[in-house]
Amino acid sequence: MTYRPVQPSSRRRLKAYLPALALVAVLIAGAMLAKSRCQPKVPPVASEPAETPVASWRIEVNSNGPQRFGGQFAPGRLLFVPAGADFHVSPVPSAARGMFVAASSSGIWDHEGGELNPPTQTAGGWRQSCRAPAAPGLYRLSWLPTSRALPGHATAVAAAPQSALGAEPSPGSLRGNNPQLDVLVLTHAEFQQQNGRTAVKVNGKPIGAYLEPSQSSVRRVRENSGLYQPPHFFAILTPETIPLGLGPDFDLGQLVAFKDYHTSDGHKVYTTERHTNVLALRPELIDKLAKLRERLRAKGIKVTRFWLTSAFRTPEYNHSIGGAAYSRHCYGDAVDLVIDEDGDKRMDDLNGDGRIDRKDGILIGNACRELELEGAVVPGGIGVYEWDSDDSVRCHVHIDCRGYISRWGQVGMGKHKKTFTWWPQAEFQEEESGE
Repeated sequence: MTYRPVQPSSRRRLKAYLPALALVAVLIAGAMLAKSRCQPKVPPVASEPAETPVASWRIEVNSNGPQRFGGQFAPGRLLFVPAGADFHVSPVPSAARGMFVAASSSGIWDHEGGELNPPTQTAGGWRQSCRAPAAPGLYRLSWLPTSRALPGHATAVAAAPQSALGAEPSPGSLRGNNPQLDVLVLTHAEFQQQNGRTAVKVNGKPIGAYLEPSQSSVRRVRENSGLYQPPHFFAILTPETIPLGLGPDFDLGQLVAFKDYHTSDGHKVYTTERHTNVLALRPELIDKLAKLRERLRAKGIKVTRFWLTSAFRTPEYNHSIGGAAYSRHCYGDAVDLVIDEDGDKRMDDLNGDGRIDRKDGILIGNACRELELEGAVVPGGIGVYEWDSDDSVRCHVHIDCRGYISRWGQVGMGKHKKTFTWWPQAEFQEEESGE
């Protein structure tokens, strides 16, 4: 193809149009500038702030009686709540938002009068009000962040009972990867006054009678009679609840005394048969044992797991084995413990002197004293025992949370019993002491 050059006449016509074209361009540019100035300015879209994850929950439990529940709970912990009790949940940190809902789509929480109400913003922060079901047992709740809340939560939400706890959430469930909290709902005891004693039934079965503390011959018991009221709430031990973890290497089933006995020739036999399937729970004892273990480990003492040679006793069982009339074992806040890492059914040689005697127990007692004097745990009784029979544990330590300080040391029993002082005299001076 051949291109013809532009003729001179065409150039003259184009040159004549240039001023007009320039004017049109100026007018168009001016119009566009004016339009842009009249348009409202749209601010940049701000991204939504990142959701604050929950680290734990502060839980207040409304209950009567001498036992106290609630506190701060991290995911995976176990909350104790009396049947039908109201409790209130606040997330930690306070910027976290969400609510407890069912860990499973099926459950009986709301069928038994339980409630998991929608949370509200209060002067004290984000808060969810709940009510435990009337049926005792183990339930699991799941924390659902606000941004993922499911529709239809304006009313109570069902929670999974123990029978459903083993089931994994279905794939894609909004609750599958959320923090969870197990709730053990406790049963109420029944009381009947009988000749200055309080007879108690739990789950329809008698467990014995508690003596009236104001009539005790022990002055400290009389002066602290409010601390010797019968427990009101009990856990029911089942194959599902016995292994419930209360902390590292510590489970619920350890807190009930086993039915140990002596043979006809006087030898001690240790069993794994519990004397009852009910347990008066005291969270302050669980806390004290956990902190004692950590304090001992910080001192270089090897302790993986305490061997609890005795724990909760029903009044009936305590009487049958010759226990003290007002033994703290009957109130659910006392244990006798041994450190037995080698499994030989004896206290370990904790101080490394080649012997097993009271000195090993005093190491444990002093560690517990430190925690009490620091205010880290509820104060109580600490007793160090020494035994000399070949089939004995040689030494054990009693620890309780009675609410006031008591100390004692004892060698042997019966007419051969001797006492000794292992604590500073200024800390405790009292003739009346013991379990």
